[in-house]
Amino acid sequence: MTIIPDFLRPNLDLVIVGINPGTKSAAARRHYAGPGNHFWPLLHESGIVTEPLAFAQDERVLEWSIGLTNLVERASPSITDLSLEEMRAGAVTLRAKLQRYAPRVVCFNGKRIYEVFIGHACQFGLQTDPIGDAQVYVMPSTSARAAAYQRADKLKFFIELRDLVRAHQRQAVAS
Repeated sequence: MTIIPDFLRPNLDLVIVGINPGTKSAAARRHYAGPGNHFWPLLHESGIVTEPLAFAQDERVLEWSIGLTNLVERASPSITDLSLEEMRAGAVTLRAKLQRYAPRVVCFNGKRIYEVFIGHACQFGLQTDPIGDAQVYVMPSTSARAAAYQRADKLKFFIELRDLVRAHQRQAVAS
């Protein structure tokens, strides 16, 4: 059973992949609903979207050609409540979704989920392994639990992501 719907359609400029719904997101049936999650403020502060959004408006990301999905559909309090097998099964499903919808850029909101997806360690930032024709970007999790990175640190990654998406938008217009 899908707790939170994906917001996906063909040829989006950007798809952002989360690990799975947290308990607050599951209760609200919305993406990134945790009160300490930095996702929605950073999406606007970086200029990826042009107006402030909150989790109750999550479907509006499609207006900016942005999609949202998760590696695992099942809700849990944290990533530590997910088994490696469950995440690997989710990676198979996610890969099929991304190949079907063919976004220009895929951003993994958290390093661990991308490492499970790709099968090896990675660094933050732009990756060398595309998914289909999509470039892949990895940033620190926006969860407040990702205490190693403060909101200002996370903003830098959102700005890099914005610039990557804009470069692809310019390229699409020029073609």
